[in-house]
Amino acid sequence: MIHVALLRGINVGGNRRVPMADLRRVMTDLGYEGVTTYINSGNVLFETKRADHLAMANTIEDALEGEFGFRCRVLVRSGTDVVAIAKAIPEHWGDRTQRTGDVAYLLDGLDPKEVAKALGPREGIDNVVYARGALLWSVERKDLNRNGLQRLVGTPYYQQATVRNVNTARKLAALVEDRKA
Repeated sequence: MIHVALLRGINVGGNRRVPMADLRRVMTDLGYEGVTTYINSGNVLFETKRADHLAMANTIEDALEGEFGFRCRVLVRSGTDVVAIAKAIPEHWGDRTQRTGDVAYLLDGLDPKEVAKALGPREGIDNVVYARGALLWSVERKDLNRNGLQRLVGTPYYQQATVRNVNTARKLAALVEDRKA
């Protein structure tokens, strides 16, 4: 079964560096197969017969801490879930000249509607779509500094989510689909 691990808060501003070649080696050493990474922000596709996402995330977190000397949060989603989330993104959100969009992948058990309510989307500015396990958020570029998703940092949900732009979310889904073919 195909899975995607999303590492939170690595390789940002030169901090908490995790080279992708080392990340692939750590994942392979854990017994995962077909390990590949996509861009430098900690997106890992892999295959395993295991199905417990929380157990896999904990195992990966432990291994990364042992390898790199710091703990980083990891969310694991099935390839099927990653594809479903990407399909929920409205098509026009891909035009980064007019609009920017992000996907906040949430830890298992978090309700996207509850998270959105805590962030307080603004009528006429924030466009919010809910998907199982994710909150999809978009604003016009002119309103970027008024984006309600930015308030995620000040909430208890901040440590329970990792954000990717819609282009990355779509690319991860395409990589999953390519593997299935």
